[in-house]
Amino acid sequence: MHPFSRFLVYFLAVARHKSIRRAAEALHIAGSAINRHILLGEKELQTPLFERLPTGMRLTAAGELLYACARRWVKDLDDLTRQIDDLKGIRRGQVDLLAPEALSRAFVPQLVAGMKASHPGVVLNVNIRDNKRIGQALLSGEGDLALVLDPDDMRDIVVLHRMTFPLGFVCPPGHPLARESTVRLAQCMDYPVIMPEQPLAIATVFDRLLRGGRVSPPVAARANNVQMMLSLVAAGIGICFLSSLDVMAEVLRGELAFVPLAGAQVPHLTLALVHDRTRQLSRLTRQVEAMTRDIMASHARQGETDNILE
Repeated sequence: MHPFSRFLVYFLAVARHKSIRRAAEALHIAGSAINRHILLGEKELQTPLFERLPTGMRLTAAGELLYACARRWVKDLDDLTRQIDDLKGIRRGQVDLLAPEALSRAFVPQLVAGMKASHPGVVLNVNIRDNKRIGQALLSGEGDLALVLDPDDMRDIVVLHRMTFPLGFVCPPGHPLARESTVRLAQCMDYPVIMPEQPLAIATVFDRLLRGGRVSPPVAARANNVQMMLSLVAAGIGICFLSSLDVMAEVLRGELAFVPLAGAQVPHLTLALVHDRTRQLSRLTRQVEAMTRDIMASHARQGETDNILE
């Protein structure tokens, strides 16, 4: 038996899918039944919850308020269920993790593999989001934990663990720069460079470094996608400026090399594991937190990062 009324279940589905037809398909319920319960709910609340448009259903201001509350109710029930499971000593369940796309190639797969090996009964649901929107998604109840890059200060967001990744140049393993432990910007200007373009955040950082150093690299190509930049480097087109996080998978496989950029003015990329301070972390969530902490520490030992902060 579902703990919430059919109206609330149908309302959440329509709000999520922005269409009665798609909500009906997802729930395997007749669209007419969903529409009837929505109309009854609007009558009871004495206000419309949706704008009925030719393209689908859009939440009204009142609908947005109810949707935010309903999502919180669902997560609170999930928290309660997990706490009850903790009391029973149950070691099965699931944890929702929000993460940016930059972590999908190496860090998150390592985390999922680690959890599966150490806690086979725990399912880690990974939801890839725009990095700038992860904090708000976490506060709206869409995740239990979140990994976020260069997090902004937000009320009710607590940083559990933090680590920094150096910025530097990516090159083939046999490249002259690959023999260096660190490089300075001027050293790299003798080689063709694959320039990062917007919307990559690294493009702004690189442009600022070039202007500060008053140097101009020989441009081999331009790209606005990290994977494309790495593919061009692997093809021998040139070197590129990224964070060690961006090339972690290729470096671990020995396909590419990463050389940190030295200099007092060189910024770093920060990765933080965060949670909503208004929600209690379950035992399962704490297990994911511990595994994430272990992975961060392992990268620090391998020299992938400069430091880790509690």
